[in-house]
Amino acid sequence: MKALESEVPDAHFTVDKQNVSLWPQEPPRKTGPCLGLGRCLTVRAAVVLLTLLLVASVLLQAILYPWFMGTISDIKTSAQLLQGRVDNVSTLRSEIKRNSGGVEAAGVQVQMVNASLDHVHSQIRRLETSVKEADARLQMLTSRWEEVAKLNAQIPELKRDLDKASALNAKVRELQSGLGNISKMLKQQNDILQMISRGWKYFRGNFYYFSLIKKTWYSAQQFCLSRDSHLTSVTSESEQEFLYKMTGGLTYWIGLTKAGSEGEWYWVDDTPFDKVQSTRFWIPGEPNNAENNEHCANIKKSSLQSWNDVSCDNALLFICKRPYVPSEP
Repeated sequence: MKALESEVPDAHFTVDKQNVSLWPQEPPRKTGPCLGLGRCLTVRAAVVLLTLLLVASVLLQAILYPWFMGTISDIKTSAQLLQGRVDNVSTLRSEIKRNSGGVEAAGVQVQMVNASLDHVHSQIRRLETSVKEADARLQMLTSRWEEVAKLNAQIPELKRDLDKASALNAKVRELQSGLGNISKMLKQQNDILQMISRGWKYFRGNFYYFSLIKKTWYSAQQFCLSRDSHLTSVTSESEQEFLYKMTGGLTYWIGLTKAGSEGEWYWVDDTPFDKVQSTRFWIPGEPNNAENNEHCANIKKSSLQSWNDVSCDNALLFICKRPYVPSEP
């Protein structure tokens, strides 16, 4: 019996530096002799099994406790991270609410941009159509390039022909101009001959009519007006020479008169009166305005100095003058 008691081990071990015992270290009280050897063995086996289970439990606790604690720490960290993300989500939600108006405005702008893009697309389609048309025209022009090259090769020859034609045209124009001048001269000669046949004389672009009857100065001017002319004016020494030679020393009225005794001499056909030049045509001592009644002039002598002033009421021969105007073709 004592041997059996001495064989029972004490269930005593250390966990986390703490002594753990299944029962006090002192041996259990003796309850009496085992009821049999088999029963004692069963009890011991049960005790050993419980001891092993306890040891295993403690070992598992010693192994799993740090892992469990680390897992809990990780869970706390993850929870804190999740809480931070939740806060961030809340912040983002508030920002999304604030920006919702901007998003709507952006949507309107996107619609406008889409409309602009549609317009641009239509423009691009039109441009593509224009490009196709331009390509067709370019192909047509390219097909005609050989013809243009042939024409370019013919340009020098055409230029020579053109130069010849230009020279011929110049000669033709020269001939036409000469013919035109001849035609004008013939026409002018015809006009002059017709006027001469009516009793007019021609001198340097003017016609002169030397009357065969006598009239007062005013009646003579009226007669000239009825023939589309005026009493003659004298504008040069050559014209004065022509007139006095044609008069042959007879007295003829000319278109020089003045208004009253103190008036200035003037030509009745509005030709400007050259007082300085006219001094060479007056007879010396004229005009003298005898009896304050000599207001009209005439040609009296067949010489350069042949003008004389007399009364406008005298009846004299007269000279009408009209410029040459080409007749209508």
